[in-house]
Amino acid sequence: MTAMLVMAAALGLPGMAHASTPSVQLELCNQESQSGVFEITGFNQHNNRTTSPMYNIGGRRCRVISGWWWKMDQTVSIAVRRNSLNIQDFHINSDNRDGSTVRFWVQ
Repeated sequence: MTAMLVMAAALGLPGMAHASTPSVQLELCNQESQSGVFEITGFNQHNNRTTSPMYNIGGRRCRVISGWWWKMDQTVSIAVRRNSLNIQDFHINSDNRDGSTVRFWVQ
């Protein structure tokens, strides 16, 4: 088992978060037909308030924000810039499975 974990780490394969608290990754889906630039602000898996890099997401497309883990049972703010800045809040429920991906549809 240890050899498999070492090999997975060496190959850069995705795995579970090494987290201080239960956490999830987010998948952001752009509900609009126009592309946008998205950014997430909230508490990470180590309970530190942080902001993700900005990600371009095409119109009516989704993107998993891999490598960024967000603590469960909190509200995150998602900022999206198209013609203007729009900020929406989404709650990450505590009943999600630790290490899973949660999808949010953003207007």
